[in-house]
Amino acid sequence: MEITIFAKKRKNKEGRDFYSFLTTLTNKKTGEQETMQVRFREACGNPDPKDCPCNIKVEKGDCNIAVRTYIREDTGEICEAKVLWITKWIKGSAYVDTSMDDYI
Repeated sequence: MEITIFAKKRKNKEGRDFYSFLTTLTNKKTGEQETMQVRFREACGNPDPKDCPCNIKVEKGDCNIAVRTYIREDTGEICEAKVLWITKWIKGSAYVDTSMDDYI
């Protein structure tokens, strides 16, 4: 399957910059799009954040989704965070931004 990877620049507690990777996958059962963090195993490396957004190809056997439940400190609400772990990937087709196609 081919997925689009976005990179977001963040700061840690010490003030150092780092990148986190995100994607959106469609759930077959509900048809809803779910945004999740993407983590790449050390052996396969991650895409260059400067090239993001980019498309990558991943076999379903080379990735899995981990779900973590947590409580939001500000509201006390119970939430889920999903992480897509990728073990092996290759570069996909060129990313084409279609976000403005529905606007004049």
